[in-house]
Amino acid sequence: MHFPTSTSISVALLVLTAGLSVAAPTKRQSPPLTPQVIATAGGGIPDAGLPPTLSPATLNDLQVALFVENIESFFFQSGAQNISTWGTAGFPDNTLDVIQRVAAQEEVHVSTFEAVLAHYNSTLIPACTYQFPTVHDTSSFLRLAQIITSVGIGAVIDITSGIAGLDPLLVDNLASTVTVEARHDAFFRQAALGLVPNPTPQDTRISAVWALNLALPFVVPGSCPLTPQVPLFPPMPVRSPVAESVTGSAGNIVFAIDVTNGAIAAATAASEPLFVAWVNQANVPVYVPVTIVDGSITTVIPPGMGGMAFAALTGQNQAVDVAGLTAATLAGPTPVQIS
Repeated sequence: MHFPTSTSISVALLVLTAGLSVAAPTKRQSPPLTPQVIATAGGGIPDAGLPPTLSPATLNDLQVALFVENIESFFFQSGAQNISTWGTAGFPDNTLDVIQRVAAQEEVHVSTFEAVLAHYNSTLIPACTYQFPTVHDTSSFLRLAQIITSVGIGAVIDITSGIAGLDPLLVDNLASTVTVEARHDAFFRQAALGLVPNPTPQDTRISAVWALNLALPFVVPGSCPLTPQVPLFPPMPVRSPVAESVTGSAGNIVFAIDVTNGAIAAATAASEPLFVAWVNQANVPVYVPVTIVDGSITTVIPPGMGGMAFAALTGQNQAVDVAGLTAATLAGPTPVQIS
């Protein structure tokens, strides 16, 4: 498997949530879109007018979105190159064509976010160097593509919600992006997993902090000019059933966990109750008690879920939305393919 590394550009990276100062606004980081990219994507940067001003919170959200889009863009550009070598035997005949279109559309998304930020003289987020160690063939690429796209969809839903209250004139731009991401996800579900493209009536919203925790493992440490300053949670990968498998909407599930982690160790030592919180579709989190033994969290998948869900360890069961749950997260989140 060969994934070329991306170019890391030496400019200051905005601190996404900690409020630290940044360097002067940077100029465009990506090269201009080529006519071939625009043709393959089906269009380029929107030419509709922008509002006179944007709030600082919205500009921050757009920088978060650009950080995630940078990862997606590199992942799909590299994947398109590799699939040309790996081949598409056993997958739809148009798989390579679809991935090439996805790669081009992600380039357009990156350039669009950069153009909006540059319009307001706001700091751009440069690409880092990325790694995808689990990808070694077309099948593993498409499986990871489905997870990465689900994370991106969830983050953009969250960002759009915030922007709707502060800068509603920008909602069309974000909303038109997330619907394209959903089409990508539908293809990956069918091609990689053999699943229906539309498993649920709503997609699942996750917080920007959760999205960045899910994205950072793909970033080579030290390759960003400045790592985003967000709360970092210990991972809790699925141990059983097999990771990336379809779990079904009920039954037991086991996550691996580092029980020596400070907050988790303190909670277990004090015999405080712990829960796995499940976030799915547009519903309130569902909390399920857990048992932790020998570095494993055993719990059950609550019934009534579908598509992609996200699970996180927490010491409370009162938060009613993903924002409140993020503030109380002890480990995770972990994407779980329910159906």
